[in-house]
Amino acid sequence: MKTIKHLLTSTLLVVSIASFAQTTTVIITSDSTISTTRHRRTLERITSDFSVYLGFNNFGGSLPAGYDFRPIGSRFVALSWQKRIPLSVKGATKLRLITGPEVAWNNFMFENRNVLVNRNSQLSIEQADVDLRKSKLVTAQLNLPVMINVAFRSGITLGVGAYAGIRLDSYTKVKPEGGSVVRTHGSYNLNPVRWGLTTELGFRGSSKLFFRYEPTSPFRTGQGPDASVWAVGVKI
Repeated sequence: MKTIKHLLTSTLLVVSIASFAQTTTVIITSDSTISTTRHRRTLERITSDFSVYLGFNNFGGSLPAGYDFRPIGSRFVALSWQKRIPLSVKGATKLRLITGPEVAWNNFMFENRNVLVNRNSQLSIEQADVDLRKSKLVTAQLNLPVMINVAFRSGITLGVGAYAGIRLDSYTKVKPEGGSVVRTHGSYNLNPVRWGLTTELGFRGSSKLFFRYEPTSPFRTGQGPDASVWAVGVKI
């Protein structure tokens, strides 16, 4: 929670600095009269963007048996409302701060008939008695990313930063073959706060490639696999 407060404080400070500036020019003419010319120069405006992140995610590290996921089914989705705050826009290379809230979903879809269960505060993988169309763990969280974005003369843009977020919901979703979907909501020993690193690469105003990495496990220590989390995809 302290991490989120620090990110919010830094963001508000930068926003408050972005303001209008005024300069005065004094011109002395040949007939000894003095005229004053006032003109205003304004900083580049703070702009807002709505973006959608679409990609794939998975666990990394040494995992217990049963934590095998379907590559295509394990998807990452995020809805992001971002502010683009200019820091340095003179010259060919432009520097901006990008931040704003987002809601992100991690979908981890298990292979075969594996299902995740929570028994006596311990997670375990069990096999269902019937064939499953899908079995997955879904987490939803509210994030605050903070990125430094550099736009080069060539049109290439590079963003590097970090994010922190709080868990909004988590549940398992199991659908047997020919049966109805069963959702079971619970904490599943997930940490209430998660953080990670993020980078984005794009060209001018086109879609961007993104990569995210959470070096620490999303699960509480000793109550789930010690796994990192990564996501890769496209920002549109």
